[in-house]
Amino acid sequence: MNGILIIDKPSGVTSHDVVKRVKRLLKVHKAGHTGTLDPLATGVLPICINEATKIVQFLINDDKEYVADLKLGIETDTQDLFGRVIRESYQIPEDHNKIIDAFISFKGNIKQKPPVFSALKYQGTPLYKLARRGIYVDTPEREINIFKINVTNIDLPYVSFNVSCSKGTYIRTLCDDIGKRLGCGAHMVRLRRIRSGSFYIKDSHSPDELEVLFKNGAVKDKVIPLDRALNNLPQIKVNDDLAKRVRHGKHIIVDDLKDICLSHIKTGESLRITSLKDDLIAVGESLITSPLTDKEEGWDMACRLIRVFNT
Repeated sequence: MNGILIIDKPSGVTSHDVVKRVKRLLKVHKAGHTGTLDPLATGVLPICINEATKIVQFLINDDKEYVADLKLGIETDTQDLFGRVIRESYQIPEDHNKIIDAFISFKGNIKQKPPVFSALKYQGTPLYKLARRGIYVDTPEREINIFKINVTNIDLPYVSFNVSCSKGTYIRTLCDDIGKRLGCGAHMVRLRRIRSGSFYIKDSHSPDELEVLFKNGAVKDKVIPLDRALNNLPQIKVNDDLAKRVRHGKHIIVDDLKDICLSHIKTGESLRITSLKDDLIAVGESLITSPLTDKEEGWDMACRLIRVFNT
């Protein structure tokens, strides 16, 4: 079994716990997820199985979409409802427009400081483990992108919103920052990921549902093939002879592509190399653009292989 299962992660378990449960249920050799969800969070957690673990590197940079709730008036050390209260305020703005404006002000490219309670590592140790021992590491700010942020409901002190953002965005930190901007503090009380790249919540299954599918022999129908999982990458189809050489790790040279249309390929971008039947063979980096130019002396590589798959 090779491909991706979209799991609807339940609250109260780690992403790693979900991976272990799927791996044990399906009795597969390799499995991994494409981006951690906090234990509190629920929603889309793509699990890559066997050969699909090789494409994690092409999926972890996908943008994400969430629905979330925050509570104004209370700050916690973990920025969510599980943390220790470090500040309370009764000066919660009653003007809904002021609250909405605060949310909108975070749209675009912004700087965000990762929380001290996070899985990021410092000298090999996760920050949350250090924080639990009273060691707080000053993490540098990182640039993130909030593509879209909308308030969907205000029932003070609670505010519901949805947000589409780049990889590496901490929604609980966003909640904390919004609270600071409003002057009253805030913390996250609910988080649900509804999209990760091209994987949507409507196509997901809970671990319990997955067990039922497994008992009924229907899991394979839910596994997303490798090629479909990477359908955002430009594709080049190769004949059987070239496919065989690529499977043995031979890089693609200019002469290999003389009969293939490359008008959709840009230099430096990743592309998927498939058989004429659309079976994914490899992912490579394009070194040329169309039209093909005369190869330079001593250099005729057209595509550098990044990953080759045993499918």
